[in-house]
Amino acid sequence: MSRGAITTSPVRARAVYRLWQVWHRLTARVSEADLAPVRELLPPAGQQLFAAMSRGDQRHSLDVYTALADAGCRDREMLIAALLHDAGKGGGRVRFAMRPAIVILKRVAPGLLRRMAGPSALAPVAPFQRPFRDAWHHAELGAILASQAGLSPRVCELIRTHHDPHGPAAALHAVDEKN
Repeated sequence: MSRGAITTSPVRARAVYRLWQVWHRLTARVSEADLAPVRELLPPAGQQLFAAMSRGDQRHSLDVYTALADAGCRDREMLIAALLHDAGKGGGRVRFAMRPAIVILKRVAPGLLRRMAGPSALAPVAPFQRPFRDAWHHAELGAILASQAGLSPRVCELIRTHHDPHGPAAALHAVDEKN
């Protein structure tokens, strides 16, 4: 390594990334022009799901959509799933203030977070557990919401599996991890 080179530990790099992520979500902007794919690809009920997401989650979803499209994805259902992959966090289910606790628990005590989340997106839990359940099971919840909004079974499956690097939404997963 040359003199003056900066070395960054994986822990420090992850912390810097998380701080960037917080800043990016807090300062997120979505213009009318940015919403063109939402209007073009999503039916009215899907547009409502998108609108229920936080501005930061909307920006993230648009960035994932754009990255997929720029990589050559022309699969309409994959692009729709990109726009709605985090819809399970919307509607005030996983508020921004809770996200640091969720991220920390996921890193240092995933078993505790899993127990607090319950076995499924619709499992009855105490009120204080709901954000943990909805964050942990947001992919499953998003698929349920997408189905209720009348989106295709394949779109719902892509949303449900978007965290699986080897599943049907592997391309979405790869782009989501980078955005």
